[in-house]
Amino acid sequence: MQGSYYELLVGPNKIKLLDNYQLYQLIRSELIDNQTLAQLKREFKSRNLSRYEESRLENKYYLNYARHESEVEKNYWNPLFTAFALNRHFKHLALLKIQGKKKEAKKYMIQLYFGLALYFSVILLIIMILKSK
Repeated sequence: MQGSYYELLVGPNKIKLLDNYQLYQLIRSELIDNQTLAQLKREFKSRNLSRYEESRLENKYYLNYARHESEVEKNYWNPLFTAFALNRHFKHLALLKIQGKKKEAKKYMIQLYFGLALYFSVILLIIMILKSK
């Protein structure tokens, strides 16, 4: 499997389909290889955006990034005891992974799975007790 990330996933013509903000997000990503990054920057430059539009894109990017960072830091629910709130925990896991905090995400996922096992064990125990009567 040869070729850059650009050739495999974006394709030579699909990059033009991205809107300005999507293009800006990809340019800011640290995970993009150099060849793809050069193609993205070339396309961004070819759009001749005004300075106002570029600053608006930059502000939007930083506001979204700051919001994700604060959401990760304000998680008050321990997955060990609140495993039933799956949507909340999966959202927190996604935010951790987006920010590249893989070790924290793995630890959180293990706690969540253990919490789910504990939660369902209690439910099965209650069912077994009620059924035996």
